[in-house]
Amino acid sequence: MPEGANPPAKPEGYGEQAQDYLRKLIKETGLAIHPPSATRDTFLAHVGGKYALEKGRFDDYHRRIFEAVWKHDEDIGQQAVLVDIAHEVGLVTNEFKAALNAEKYKQQVADDYRLAAKRKIWTIPSYIGPKGEIQVHHFKDLPTPSELEKIL
Repeated sequence: MPEGANPPAKPEGYGEQAQDYLRKLIKETGLAIHPPSATRDTFLAHVGGKYALEKGRFDDYHRRIFEAVWKHDEDIGQQAVLVDIAHEVGLVTNEFKAALNAEKYKQQVADDYRLAAKRKIWTIPSYIGPKGEIQVHHFKDLPTPSELEKIL
């Protein structure tokens, strides 16, 4: 968590309540997602995203990363998983591998983290746009589709 972050504390039993809420949401909406089995480091996935953006493949990469986490329970903290995803979305594998280790892209991600801390973005999901802001500290704070439409 960023230095100085002070998001609201999660109540006791929050994790189980959130899982129950997500299962209910999936059942009610028919969403084809599954909660990941573990929390995973996303830094390298973000680094890969910077490279994908530069190569004009960010949307495909981002969509596939989402599927990796929420559909296939893949560990996006592992370089081999990211390289396979990059290949799937049309990125040059050896260039992508090099990009994961490139200071240029790592610095861009670090800059994003600093900007998030400066703007006090301490939670996922968060969105800041010209029509409003969403920071979900608790699953009960999730906006409704009509609230999302107003902000997006």
